[in-house]
Amino acid sequence: MFRRIVLLLFLASQLSAETIRLYSFNIQIFGVSKMAKPEAAHILADIVSRADVTAIQEVRSASIAPVLEFMDLLPPQYAYVLGPREGRSGSKEQYWVIYDTTKLRLLAEATWADPEDLFERNPLGVYFQTRDSFDFILIDNHIQPSAAAREIAALPEVVRYFQELWGEKDVVLAGDFNADGVYYDETLLAAAFPEHEYHSIITNDYDTTVALSDNTYDRIIITASAGEDYAGACGVIRFDELYDFTELTINPRQVSDHYPVWAEFFTGADTD
Repeated sequence: MFRRIVLLLFLASQLSAETIRLYSFNIQIFGVSKMAKPEAAHILADIVSRADVTAIQEVRSASIAPVLEFMDLLPPQYAYVLGPREGRSGSKEQYWVIYDTTKLRLLAEATWADPEDLFERNPLGVYFQTRDSFDFILIDNHIQPSAAAREIAALPEVVRYFQELWGEKDVVLAGDFNADGVYYDETLLAAAFPEHEYHSIITNDYDTTVALSDNTYDRIIITASAGEDYAGACGVIRFDELYDFTELTINPRQVSDHYPVWAEFFTGADTD
């Protein structure tokens, strides 16, 4: 009996030790021009293929053709969700979530209706379940720089909306928050996302931009209930150091002006 209990505990620990890796990446004006640079496209595809799910911002193409061309560069198990074109001006964007179907099952997707017209680009919610017990809502967002304070302050309302919509407490907020520099006082994030309700994974001490300036524009923030699922590993992928650009005809900023940020989550530790 004792050996059976030990075996069950061991199997449970092995299950909870399995993880998925989540990326968030502003790939900077993605469209026909980006895909016309094969070196840039292949670097982007290589980066995305290292993740199990990637929340992408700044898809600008009015045509779906560049999206389909990019998906052809990925292994066949990857699928995607593409949100509607959003924006008050002629420069509209779409959110794009790419995921590994061998690791994740898509349960639902929706765009926040934004009844008070608070956001330039209404956040996209995607509800996933891993092959084990972890189910969560991924909210992809790109905060308008000139309205960063207002839009960031409204994100908890977006979180509550999707929690009530799908009856799920575990939420991962990911995207380009523009939460630093001249756009936003990053010390205000602690008030917008208090510790008893949220956990900031990509914190103020990370640099998420390719520029010489040091700014944490890109963030991953989770609800407190998802804390048990967070595996404790996160970071920034400095692709300008990962790839040898001296051998290429492009420079890092032609890939993107942002670095991807990432975090890992246990697939079998979820108890809610």
